Amino acid sequence: MKQVSLIALIALLVAGCGAERSDSSESVRVSELPRPEQPTNNGFADPDGGIAIVSGSQAASIDISLPANMEALDSKLAAEIRRRADSGKDSFLATAQNDKADAENGGYPFRPHSLTVSWEHVGPQDGPVRSFLGGYAAYTGGAHPNYRFDMLNWDVEQSAAIGFADLFEDADAARDVLRDALEERLIDAKRERLNDFDISDEKMIETWLRPALQDNTSVFENFTIGRAEGSEMPGGLIYHFEPYVMGSYAEGPYEIAVPAAVFEAELTPRYREVFDTQATTVASPPAP
Repeated sequence: MKQVSLIALIALLVAGCGAERSDSSESVRVSELPRPEQPTNNGFADPDGGIAIVSGSQAASIDISLPANMEALDSKLAAEIRRRADSGKDSFLATAQNDKADAENGGYPFRPHSLTVSWEHVGPQDGPVRSFLGGYAAYTGGAHPNYRFDMLNWDVEQSAAIGFADLFEDADAARDVLRDALEERLIDAKRERLNDFDISDEKMIETWLRPALQDNTSVFENFTIGRAEGSEMPGGLIYHFEPYVMGSYAEGPYEIAVPAAVFEAELTPRYREVFDTQATTVASPPAP
């Protein structure tokens, strides 16, 4: 189920999570609930063939959407998506309750918090690998929401999550190849996004790209597997960078596709057979 751009650092929102939930809530249908900005109870429903969960209190609301094909997924995969979607939910609500109490005690206005979570099936819809993209947007009373991505790549035959090191024979060599490819494509994307703002490539690299990509192995895990253009075969990797990683908040997220032809030589024999290594174009990622 597609929603607006969703990406939040829940880790920033769980400070003070020692507060307890004020009261338990009763399950009701989402159709009976007010919209997330209003006080809500917990709800489960199946709108438009997907799954939505709305929960909250007068202090906060949480709106979660899961892939429309959840019931058809491997049970282990579905459980992992649900676990990730629910991660941080209770802490977020507890933090909101604390903030609300602080506002009441301090005599200043409280702005209800909101967390929107959206998981969707992206990339190949069939075949040996699947990819799922989670987006999180959290508002805690500031000037704007905070965002983050979460990525889950799944090997169907192994019934297990796969990461960067699983795809490549030599992860360090593969990072060097991907770093060069990402840097080149990010410069082009930033140049287009900034509308020819007067900044040199060297300045962009020095200010944003090198700090994010150099000596940072974790950033290379931020990918989903994209389809080859006009095909259901895996055709490359799509990297997802939330705001503040590769640019200012105003620039928004960047989603950069790297076709398999770029990194074919680095793939393990198994995944060399899985990817369309002749692919030079990856189907456009979904708009965040």
